[in-house]
Amino acid sequence: MKPFTLSRRRVLLILANYFAGYLFVYPMLIGLLYSLLEPLGIKHLQPILENAVYLWVFAITVTAAWPLLKEHLQRFRRNRRTIIKSSLTRYVQMWLVMYGLNLAIILITGLSSSQNQDTVVQQLTQSPLQIMLVTCVFAPIVEETVFRGAVFTTLRSRAGFRNAALISGFLFGLLHVFTSLLSGNLSDGIFILVYGTMGYLLCAAEEENQTLLSPLFMHGLNNLISVVLILL
Repeated sequence: MKPFTLSRRRVLLILANYFAGYLFVYPMLIGLLYSLLEPLGIKHLQPILENAVYLWVFAITVTAAWPLLKEHLQRFRRNRRTIIKSSLTRYVQMWLVMYGLNLAIILITGLSSSQNQDTVVQQLTQSPLQIMLVTCVFAPIVEETVFRGAVFTTLRSRAGFRNAALISGFLFGLLHVFTSLLSGNLSDGIFILVYGTMGYLLCAAEEENQTLLSPLFMHGLNNLISVVLILL
């Protein structure tokens, strides 16, 4: 099946909104607005601002990627049973690989979890509903649209599957240790291997099923199971 790619303008908008906006500009704006509005005594100001950013990033990402998402949704509808079965099989394979990598990291370094995972656990105890929505809805849709829909799909037609998947996977892995590396926790960089491998395997799922809905389903299922296990 001929790959469907977004226009350069749409891809740049998605990447700028996520990498420049979500990771840098929007957090700074939250801090600025909080310092200006906090004296007014508005209740729950911090989560309100955070949720506004989540909604903004989600809206811009989905709107910019809509031609691609629409095309991939139609592909899913035409072959949904096969795609769901394939995605479940690939999810089990992905889980086993990630479990093995995490186990190796524990044995070699003594690190039991990444800072990203520890942060999710902590936030779940403070704002369970918000973090569940962010983890199980926002993250799978936005991250798959960015890393598989914009990055991988665009590079796939130019660099081939392996190179495109490696780049997409590396960026996906880097994202999940980005905050800890900035804070000076360099040992957390080892988890790029885990998250990066996950990103590569999600690219493989899209490649096999020719729809973004496959890695999106796998990503969402993985996060949902993780959240349930944490809450239990």
